[in-house]
Amino acid sequence: MTRFIAPALVIAVLLGACSPPVESGLHGYAEGDFIALAPDMTGRIIETGLREGDPVSAGAFAFRLDDTDARAALAAAQAQLAVATAQFDDAAAGARAPEIGAARDQLAQANAARMLANEDLVRARELFAQGHVSQARIDQAQTTADAANAQVSEMRQRLNLVQLPARENQLRALQAGIAAAQAAVDRAEFVLSQRAVTVPADGRVERQIRYLGEQASPALPVYTLLPDGAVHAVVLIPEAKLAATPVGTRLAISCDSCGSGLMATITRIDDEAQFTAPFIYSDSERSRLVYRAEARFDANPPPPGTPLRLEVR
Repeated sequence: MTRFIAPALVIAVLLGACSPPVESGLHGYAEGDFIALAPDMTGRIIETGLREGDPVSAGAFAFRLDDTDARAALAAAQAQLAVATAQFDDAAAGARAPEIGAARDQLAQANAARMLANEDLVRARELFAQGHVSQARIDQAQTTADAANAQVSEMRQRLNLVQLPARENQLRALQAGIAAAQAAVDRAEFVLSQRAVTVPADGRVERQIRYLGEQASPALPVYTLLPDGAVHAVVLIPEAKLAATPVGTRLAISCDSCGSGLMATITRIDDEAQFTAPFIYSDSERSRLVYRAEARFDANPPPPGTPLRLEVR
């Protein structure tokens, strides 16, 4: 008995045989959050301490820039601080012992001159009373005595001033000078410290970009580092699977370099869709709209750039 097969059914079977199989998993790749290790200022590299591929710890020496000018600036700032401090100490202490001694000698001389002038005035008055001198002689002796008394008062005030410290406003100005000099020292020490760069976090040296004798700057890093725990999975979720893979979904991961049982958890999903990246080697997934998501590995992530296949668990 001959069986009759409907033409439409034959066409449907043939079309099904020609269609690519539908893949149930997700695709993605491992991505690393690298750190560019660069100085805060421009300078010539004179020493390096890391090698590509080496594990490093936070605080380890990475490289040093030429610090000749920074050391000279620090020495100049320290000298200026010493000058400002000495000026303040000198003003606060008042005059030195020799200066005070000289002021006392001047006061003693003024006292001696006053005694002579007063004695001369007394004799002149006695002679005037006896009629031996004129009034002009009395006036001259009086003027000399007055001048000697005034000189004593002046020398006494000068001695008091010499023994006093500087005035309050002058001391405040000198203190401000010390503060400014100390700030200059602090800045010079900071600039010098920035010539030596250390590792900011535990991780692995990925690549050395610049070497001894080359210039480095904030825009010209010396190393790139991959900190520990800085590798995550980039997952490309098709529109049709977006509702079934929200944030928090657990994913089983497989790749050529992945260990068995590797898992990750989706932590974020982009709000806008994009086209599948061309390096996803799946004909059934290519040229479709997908949402980029990120997932954190539980442990032992593969190297950055590794293609991944992920299954929802």
